[in-house]
Amino acid sequence: MSIMRKIVLGYVILIFIPVLAFGYQYYTQIYGNLTRQFVESRQKILEQAYANMKTDFARIQSVHRVLQYNPYLTDYLDGVYQSDADSVYALIRYILPLYTQSQFANPEIESLVIYKMKDRVLPITNQFRDRSMLDPRIEKTVSSLKAGQGMWLRADPEVSDPDLIYYQYIYNTQITERIGLLEIRVRNGLIRNFYEAAGVEANWRAFLLSGEGKLLTKESTGLDDKTLGLLQAEERAFFINRRTIVNQLKLEPLGVRVIVTGQVGDVFRTVKQKEVVLVTMIVLLLLALSVAYYVLASTITKRILRLARHMRTLNDDNLRQHSIKHGRFEKDEIGFLTVTYNSMVRRMDELINNVHRAELRNKEAAYQVLQAQIKPHFLYNTLETIRMVAEANNDKEVADISFWFGKLMRYSLSSEREETVLAKEIDMVSFYMKIHKMRLQSRLTYEINVDLDAERLTCPRFLLQPLLENGIVHGASAVLRPVHIRLKATESEREVLIDISDNGNGIPTDKLIELRERLSKQDEDKKSEKPVGVGLRNVNERVKAFFGGESRLEVFSELGKGTCLRIIITKRTVADVEDIDRGRRTFDSERIG
Repeated sequence: MSIMRKIVLGYVILIFIPVLAFGYQYYTQIYGNLTRQFVESRQKILEQAYANMKTDFARIQSVHRVLQYNPYLTDYLDGVYQSDADSVYALIRYILPLYTQSQFANPEIESLVIYKMKDRVLPITNQFRDRSMLDPRIEKTVSSLKAGQGMWLRADPEVSDPDLIYYQYIYNTQITERIGLLEIRVRNGLIRNFYEAAGVEANWRAFLLSGEGKLLTKESTGLDDKTLGLLQAEERAFFINRRTIVNQLKLEPLGVRVIVTGQVGDVFRTVKQKEVVLVTMIVLLLLALSVAYYVLASTITKRILRLARHMRTLNDDNLRQHSIKHGRFEKDEIGFLTVTYNSMVRRMDELINNVHRAELRNKEAAYQVLQAQIKPHFLYNTLETIRMVAEANNDKEVADISFWFGKLMRYSLSSEREETVLAKEIDMVSFYMKIHKMRLQSRLTYEINVDLDAERLTCPRFLLQPLLENGIVHGASAVLRPVHIRLKATESEREVLIDISDNGNGIPTDKLIELRERLSKQDEDKKSEKPVGVGLRNVNERVKAFFGGESRLEVFSELGKGTCLRIIITKRTVADVEDIDRGRRTFDSERIG
């Protein structure tokens, strides 16, 4: 298969089809999430509307409390007044204003009626009716109410927005005997306000179900049998059945469930219309881009194919150049590739002719490498010759210095790895201290105490020498009195401590603070630091980089008493050591290869 067909097939399989599939899946998911969020928001609106309606219920029910705790009303219903004149006076003066005030404060109330329980109570107005005028079915329904309990009933159980009636008994002042039944009739505007707050408008509809899921309203709901079955079987507050959105909520005061339904298509009609236009535009645009991509790919692949055919004919006997058609594509990447290919062909003969000269140069380079390896050995041999001559002349000091210096030079110039063990590092600094001891004589004394297994502790090369040099330069060389330098290495369960201390003049407080700040800073121009700062900071950074964790270099000093440089090495876990060793082995293999 040619590269052109591979590009086209790869475009269709890897880009065109996945883009369409992903776009459809993404749109479906977004559309589903949007629909679910919409249904959840409508459920919250329904619950908020119900909370407002319960507030209205509580406000209307408070009328009973006003009437119950009015002594004139309870005395009137209890038959306390002996004469009709007293009853009429109490009614006009104290009771009827309560009726007027209650209806004024609650405009939803259509009427307030009290059914009196005692026959001797004078029936003055229509607000006080005889018990015999009460519907026996209602009386049977409310007869089980206890003191402080009320009941809401629907005036017409077969409509979705009925008038509501509230019943509650009124007791005497001792709450021992029923003396009246309060009936509050509320206009259906209360339910309509609830539906309006719940968003029941336009094509949204509401109807009522009993607690068992039986349809109570006589209006046509427009719901299919499956949706009705889901309403009866499921307790979910909201769901979507095909294209029908269903929200439901239990109205506890009325003992029914309110169901609010709507069509998904009605909600997202505008989105659906834009969806068709958007999908059509995307498909047309994708097709147009595909054609443009094919034309562009063909202009590139044809030139690559011609170059590939020419390269297949290339051999030692055929080193002709590939011809280039002059035009607008001459200076693009493929044109540059062709020009470079022709240049390569032109130089192939020269490269073949230069092979012999290249081999000679390689031999010369190898000779220089061997010579470079001989130079350190020549230096070691020279130092060894000086030592042997000094011993022959019984000059022990020169012989020892030559021996110690040779050890240091061999340790410094060896081509070993950049890491060593603490035992070798201590051996080297002991040679270093012996040389300075020979120079300073009695002005310098030192001791080395190692209380750990130094053969097992890996460390960077030349870790201790800069610190000892700091003690000699700023300790022993700065004062005339004898100076003692001590190197002590100890370990605990969590860390290793290496202290290099002297009893020199110490460091002034301001310079000590400056030095500690210099060691703690991560990014600073090293050229601006003093030499001592460079050496200590170099050791500090190497300790942090090599050992990791909380490893660091700390400086302690007291003016006139001396200075202590402490290397703190935190012990690694087994996993840390394995990762570090694995990284070092990889680095070494790359460096050797």
